[in-house]
Amino acid sequence: MEAIAERHPHGGDWLRELVFGLNDGLVTTLVFVVAVGAVAHASLVRIALGELFAGGVSMGLGGFLAARTEQQVLARRIATERHEIADEPEEERAELRAIYEDKGLHGPLLDDVVAHLTADRARWLRALVRDELGILANERVIPWRQGALVGVAFMVGAVVPILPFILALPSPRIAAYAATAVVAFVLGVIEARYTCHGPLRNGIELLALVTAGTLAGVGIGAVLGAA
Repeated sequence: MEAIAERHPHGGDWLRELVFGLNDGLVTTLVFVVAVGAVAHASLVRIALGELFAGGVSMGLGGFLAARTEQQVLARRIATERHEIADEPEEERAELRAIYEDKGLHGPLLDDVVAHLTADRARWLRALVRDELGILANERVIPWRQGALVGVAFMVGAVVPILPFILALPSPRIAAYAATAVVAFVLGVIEARYTCHGPLRNGIELLALVTAGTLAGVGIGAVLGAA
């Protein structure tokens, strides 16, 4: 029998860090170059590149710490379930029974499932972790990888609004907005593959964020120029 290709993409767990880092790099740097470009154009590229690397390091460390904290919280919750299985088995058995009753199991079938799951402590723990805590076996949090993804994504995004200044394009602030808007829209379209929203809606949402950031940068630049 010919295999049927699955039409609905799974995965996308990496997308949160990627979108967070890219979008922050795009918008933060765009606001910076639009604001500072009005008052310090001569040294803007060096300053912006410094902001790119400093922001990338900061975002990477922040992503690492956030992921490590999440990992530690999950480990504590799993340890609590393990302790409760050992010290309060009847309560944990009742919790598991209630979970499977909510899934539609009743009578002898429910009794057999609960008896099977609780006959082995490792199996019992896996069932509670999956069905009570909602943690799947393949949902591993790797702090250094998530931190690196956020940091690198930030720097990649930050390069986009700086490029028009590096290339000395005419009207670099306008070019920076245009380049950032295109990348943000494409990012929104890609993100839509892993969300319930359509690609056009996602693209427009990120485009709106970029536009709001540009307007904020113009306002900040006007204030700095008047100071």
